[in-house]
This record gives sequence, C-alpha cells and structure tokens, in this order.
Amino acid sequence: MRILAFTGIRSDYDIMSDVYRSLHADIDVEFGLIVAGAHLSPAFGMSVRQIEADKLPIAMRIESLLDSNTPSSRAKSAAILLQGCLPFIEAFAPDLLVYAGDREDVIVGALTGAYLGIPTAHFFGGDHATDGNVDNPVRHAASKLSTFHFVSHPQHSQRLQRMGEDPRRIRMVGNPAIDRFVRAANIDRATLLRSLGRTDWNEYAIVIFHPILGEEANARRYFLEILHALDITGTRAFINSPNSDAGSRDIISAIEGLHGRENFAAFRNLPSVEFVNLMRHAALLVGNSSAGLLEAPSIPLGVVNVGTRQRGRLAAANVVFVDQGAEAIAQGIRRVRSADFQNMLGNVRSPYGSGDSVPRIVSEIKALPINELRFKTEDPLL
Repeated sequence: MRILAFTGIRSDYDIMSDVYRSLHADIDVEFGLIVAGAHLSPAFGMSVRQIEADKLPIAMRIESLLDSNTPSSRAKSAAILLQGCLPFIEAFAPDLLVYAGDREDVIVGALTGAYLGIPTAHFFGGDHATDGNVDNPVRHAASKLSTFHFVSHPQHSQRLQRMGEDPRRIRMVGNPAIDRFVRAANIDRATLLRSLGRTDWNEYAIVIFHPILGEEANARRYFLEILHALDITGTRAFINSPNSDAGSRDIISAIEGLHGRENFAAFRNLPSVEFVNLMRHAALLVGNSSAGLLEAPSIPLGVVNVGTRQRGRLAAANVVFVDQGAEAIAQGIRRVRSADFQNMLGNVRSPYGSGDSVPRIVSEIKALPINELRFKTEDPLL
C-alpha cells in the first residue's frame, strides 16, 4: 500500500508523528511525507529538522510559505503547494493520501485527491468551533471532499453524518497525540529545567498564543496582555512560538523583545519528548492552542484559554475560557492555580481517548474498503 501524507506545520506533525512512524515501519506500507509550509521556514524554526531526526522518508519538500504577514498569504501559499505537489503525486501514484486538521495542506490534499481520483483519509474532521476562524469551514470543506474520516470523538462522527457522510466512511479512533503523552520517556523536572537553562524555577506556565483571524492588528497587544497577567500573578513562563498565520510576526517580535526578562523563556521548536515533559511538569497552560483541549486533559493540566479562539469546541473541565484583557486572564490563572481547581483536575479524563489510538489507526488504514467506497455517490437527502 503506497501512502503519502501532507504536513505543513509543527503542530500537525506532532499530533500525527507516531502514526507516520508506525506506517513507515510496516512492511506492507510504502510511506512518504510531503513536507511544506512552516516546516521549511527559518522564521518558524525549520521544524523539518525534527522530521529528519525521526528518520521518516521525506518524499517531497515544497517551499510554499510566503514571507508575508497578511491574510491573503495563506491562500497564496495554498496555491503554491497545490501547483507544486500535483506532478509529484501523479508520478508517485499513491493508493491513499493522508492529511490532518484544518490548514492549507489539508484543503490542498483533499482537492488533489478528489480531482486525481486518489482515495483520501482526513483526520480530525467533524470537530467544530464557534470562533469564526477560517480553519473551521476549511475543515468541513475538506471532509466533504475526503473519502474516509478518522475522528477523535463520537460527537465528531455524528456531525459528519449530519453533513451527509456515510457512516461506512468514518472510523472513530481517538486522538493519536495522546499516545505520545503516554509513550514518551519521563524526564525529571530538575533535568528538564537544567536543559532549558532555568534551574531556579519551581513552578511555571507554558504560553502558546496564536493570532486571531480578523484581529491580526491586535495580535501583539493580546499577547502582551497575557504577559502582563503572568506578571500580575507572579507566574514564570516558557513561551512557544505562534503558528504562521497573519499577525504571527508581531507576536514573534514581542517574544524577541523579552530577551533578558528573568521570568520568561522562549523557544521555537522543542524535541517531542522534551515538549511532552514540559507539559507534564507545568503548573498550567495559557493561550489559545488546541493543545489545551486535545492533549492537556490527558496529563491532566489546567488551561486558561484566552479570547475567542477554540470557543465552542468540545473541552474537558481542565479548560477555563476567559476574555482578552490582563485582569480577566489573571483571574483565570488564579482560578486554575487554586487548590479547589487542582483537586478537581485529579478527576479529569480526556474525551479524546486514553493513548491507544495509533495501532488502531494503522490497522484501520490497511483495512479500508477503498474499492468499495472510492466514489462518493451518496445523496445526503436520502
């Protein structure tokens, strides 16, 4: 079975990397990655190096990410990726194209598969947010173009079926990122903090904040509000770089301006095992990353989700949603760090699985009824 998978950014690769490793190791599978977008950008840490370190086969590299900070850059980057990948995919002739999530590489993979008649598998379809981000309709559009769906929660399966998708196309497998949190080797706190140059820190937060669609001009101010709230509450923090959406350059500039601040330490891309352990030992996560909803409850780790991003998505009780503004964020931090909340966290269970998704996914991929369901002829009215 010949399989090509798209990956365009650190976050989707981290979630899917165990699946890709297992497919590559399977003697019945010829596997390759199409690597594009932020992976190949020095501004976003050249995360392709992590893929290389994992010794996964990179079938093609496409430098698709424009050096831009505008909303139109994502559409232009998608066009570059589409044009760049088509000849290679035609020549490779895969039996299956795989993509995960809701970004440019996902809609490109879905379009390519549909027009070339290549079966496709979309991961994390059926999820839904009410934050107005373009990623949400992109996710649903990709689902309608895709042949098969690998979903992380029964609610997502139900949503796809309400969209007219045949249940025979849907596989409920959970979130493979949780496997990584279960499998990753333990690094004790002292060793981890020593490697990150913060041996004098006891408690710390992790900050992951991405720009918001339509509010790109406010990205820097919103990010600085989080830092102010951390200062108000006396919370030290490791700060991760944002994604590559419009407005990200302003956040990166603000992060670079923190040099010399003793209470903050920034990083671009940590090795997977270090990042997992950074979350394991953290006091809380602050920002608007999907990691707070998808992976943090498996630790469990308290989360302060700031602003509109991620609103409306299925979340466990570990997540506290707050509005923008330093004082609102500070109140959220105090709540998550309170004794009552920390005691409650002990009972939190992830709604997205228990860390046994990867073997199930590989087995389901190899058993897909591709010939039976190659063409989407279903009428959603019936």
